[in-house]
Amino acid sequence: MKGIFKFKHWQKTSTNKIQKIIKNKKVIGVIGASRKMGVTHICLCIANFLQSALKQNVLYIELAEDSQLLPVVGEKQINFDGHIAFSYKKVTYVLACDEEEAVSLINSWNGHIVIDVADYSKNSYQVLCRCDKKIMIGSLQPWCIKDVEMMIEKLKGDGLKEKFIYTYENDTDTKPSGNPLGCTIRTRPFIENPLKLKEEDFNAIVEMIL
Repeated sequence: MKGIFKFKHWQKTSTNKIQKIIKNKKVIGVIGASRKMGVTHICLCIANFLQSALKQNVLYIELAEDSQLLPVVGEKQINFDGHIAFSYKKVTYVLACDEEEAVSLINSWNGHIVIDVADYSKNSYQVLCRCDKKIMIGSLQPWCIKDVEMMIEKLKGDGLKEKFIYTYENDTDTKPSGNPLGCTIRTRPFIENPLKLKEEDFNAIVEMIL
């Protein structure tokens, strides 16, 4: 555990939770109920937390036809197991992957993997099946709830029903009573900058990935 607690004011998260995350390396997949739900933002938060706070080897897979992250993380190109990758703040990024490349990377990487899933399809389903933790982000605002319901039905039909829906911070007032969606609903944490995390961001990220 030496070196992990360089963030010495981070006291609320128990040592047991940290040890559990480190010991049980996971493939974490994040998908949105629709576009512009902040999937990439949350994925960057998780990847950078695992590396900067817990000093883990982290691979970020962008499962998409085109890369949104290349202008941000694409300065230092490296090679990983025959794949073109990029190193940024000690996280390894493989961008604009298809399903076949993503599965190959999952098989060869020794460490934590964060998968940014752009769209739900037959191809992305194959990758999501390999994820130990799946997070679906949606908004519970009246004009967005239909997208959430439709995504849940797709996931249920394919045997991938998710446990968590992360909503926007200001959605708490519209949270439905009971649980009509059949999922655990949590408020999406507000994290200002996923590439410059603060200690107060850590506990929310831990709760997402445990």
